Amino acid sequence: MLTILEFIFQYIGLIISFVFALIILSGRREARATLAWLLVVIFFPYIGAIFYIFFGNYRLKRIVERKIRDSKRIHVTQYHSYLPEYEQNKFGKIVEKITGLEPFLCSEMELLPSAIEKYSKLFQDINNAKNYILLEYYVFRQDDVGKFLIKLLTKKAREGVKVFLIYDGIGAIGLTLKKTLNPLIEAGGKCAPFLSPLSFKTFSRVNFRNHRKIAIIDGEVCYTGGINIGNEYVGDLFNEQKWYDAHIRFRGNGVRFVEEIFAEDWYFITNEDITELFDTREIKGGDTTVHIIPSGPDQESPYIYDTLFTVFNQAEQSIEIITPYLVPDAPIMESLKNAAKRGVLVKLILPGKNNHPMVAAAGRSYYEELLAAGVKIYEMKDIMLHAKIIKVDNNWVTVGSANLDIRSFRLNFELNVVIYSSDFSYQATQLFNYYLNMSKEINYEYVINRPYRVRIFEGICRTLSPVL
Repeated sequence: MLTILEFIFQYIGLIISFVFALIILSGRREARATLAWLLVVIFFPYIGAIFYIFFGNYRLKRIVERKIRDSKRIHVTQYHSYLPEYEQNKFGKIVEKITGLEPFLCSEMELLPSAIEKYSKLFQDINNAKNYILLEYYVFRQDDVGKFLIKLLTKKAREGVKVFLIYDGIGAIGLTLKKTLNPLIEAGGKCAPFLSPLSFKTFSRVNFRNHRKIAIIDGEVCYTGGINIGNEYVGDLFNEQKWYDAHIRFRGNGVRFVEEIFAEDWYFITNEDITELFDTREIKGGDTTVHIIPSGPDQESPYIYDTLFTVFNQAEQSIEIITPYLVPDAPIMESLKNAAKRGVLVKLILPGKNNHPMVAAAGRSYYEELLAAGVKIYEMKDIMLHAKIIKVDNNWVTVGSANLDIRSFRLNFELNVVIYSSDFSYQATQLFNYYLNMSKEINYEYVINRPYRVRIFEGICRTLSPVL
């Protein structure tokens, strides 16, 4: 028999479930996300309501308004140009129409296939910096790699180089908790967390993360891609258990646009305009045309998502995808399945060992549909693959921070670069084949014969994927 307190507790729970169900149903979400949130608030009303308050507000109205206002204040003169190779690529104009962004001419575009290569070049460029260093990272560990970088930045700050560091409030929360940055700050470096959960003003926005990985030195060279700052990317002394990831490094006018993106993020966090540091003169020359696509909940449209969806539907020969997390929505799923059905060679390479088991399980729940449509799926053997590279029709490649999942498409602040270059496409193909050689192909028979308990778990994770 229920006590009075138990009755009151259950009665209030029913009211909470009813109220939040109405709020969720009044929102503009895709059906699967709506269902996931409904299940959470109905079966766990108290916990579900708290989670929804902090993680369920997809619109970010105040942040949107402020970011748009900031972008109007921060503007660096840009110089758009491109080569014949871009004009001959049908996807170039498609990306222009979707994003409203013109292309840039860059030089020395280089695919860095490992963290060792990225760190060695980045640390050398930082050591040679004369004027300023801009860094923006989702994860910044306080391990050997992180401490070495902070020590190097502190050294440059003491030399008079201006250092600006944006780190995500969740992904790099340890930087704030352990005060690792104190030496850098004391040397004159400036550091700011993005939407810190430790701040009362931004605590209710912790679901919106800055997933970008950006490094700019003196406005001359830019790094971006999937590699954060941490030991996991380099492994131990015997190079075991390392993550496989990739990055790009380039020069040219495209660097100026990434600077503008950084300046907007910095102003949003600190109210400080740092564009007076930037050199706005045109950089002559370049051998590679690129599109640089920022995306996030502050944008009028999810530009990276819209670009990928359209390019997948326009593909004629091949779609090759490297991603650590596969949680697509229905339109992306249909675009991949339809491409395979019309004869396009569609390949997916995913990690065989994942740092987020529930997200991995959700991803595997899509295998049966994709394989039945003719998509080829590969998993790297017992390896955490963290690279985000997509190549379409052998002449369109994008590298960046965005995963093929709902969080990257709708919730995170991301940055991808689209490269229109046969030389770079060849580099991407070489890396793709390297990963394939370390992977096993997943066949349809294996997927449909998985244990029933595994399929149930994957189905649960898939249903809850919008809130993971």
